[in-house]
Amino acid sequence: MMKSISRRLMLALGGFALCATTAGFAQSYPHKPVKVVMPWNDGFPANSTRLFSQELAAHYKQAFVVEPKPGAGGEVAAKQVIGAPADGYTLLVTGSSITIRAATDEKNADGLRDLQPIAQITTTPYVIVAKAGKFKTFKNLLAQAKGSQSRINFASAGVGTGMHYLGELINLSAGVQMMHVPYNTGSKQLAAVMGGDVDIAIISLVTAWPHITAGTMEALAVSSAERSAVATNVPTLHELGLKDVPAIGAWIAVFGPKNLDPAIVKSLSEKITEIAKSQTTQETVKGWAAELPDTSTAALAGVLRTETSFWKKLIKERNLPVAD
Repeated sequence: MMKSISRRLMLALGGFALCATTAGFAQSYPHKPVKVVMPWNDGFPANSTRLFSQELAAHYKQAFVVEPKPGAGGEVAAKQVIGAPADGYTLLVTGSSITIRAATDEKNADGLRDLQPIAQITTTPYVIVAKAGKFKTFKNLLAQAKGSQSRINFASAGVGTGMHYLGELINLSAGVQMMHVPYNTGSKQLAAVMGGDVDIAIISLVTAWPHITAGTMEALAVSSAERSAVATNVPTLHELGLKDVPAIGAWIAVFGPKNLDPAIVKSLSEKITEIAKSQTTQETVKGWAAELPDTSTAALAGVLRTETSFWKKLIKERNLPVAD
């Protein structure tokens, strides 16, 4: 009897010691600089990464060092984090294209199974833009797409991107056949629209916003569930009758390696939520024409499941091309 009690006591004490060690480790986190790997050099995603990294550094009183690792559609950055120790000192900030990659190639090195979601930090809807005066309304665009002898074409940021697939969803929902023309950067998309090489571009609102506010481009519709807080006069696709087109857009989120201590995940998510609530952050993000999403880990996990499942089904059913 005494041996049995002693054994139970030892196991209980061992479990308590493990919990105390884990809690102590998380409590002291971070005790050295944290590396934040991202797949961009500049632009809205890089600005989002740097903003939250600077604020995390201020909150934790420890350096969060941003390291750009572009290449292979985000795979280079993801591989570096996947291969790092799961101690919270190497984080990944990447974009919504990760769900498309997970949907199209389950063996991909940056598949979601190898990463721990932490929090979304910023989002921006896609916007359908044309050269000012060309269509004036989305309704006029569809009318021309249905009746034109020469096919209307649309620019995206590349084959197998969310912008490309949104264009195909519009085709399917509206009963039109706009032709896809891929470009590899947002600036090239916009130049093609302004130069008359393409009729419209499907692009992030953040990228197109300076041209919209300057009056050189017109925004015909946004892809979000509700109107943008900055582009309040631009209707959503749902408002325009395309109710079977889901609300999709671009987002930026923080991940860690798989098996990252839940206490560290919780700490980072809570700090990110605090940062997102600050007036300075809100004003900065709104100035970009972006938005602040639900920053909880559970919300990000839900987005990942929903989007990956949706893209997988859409690509298979419509036999859509995927990125190389």
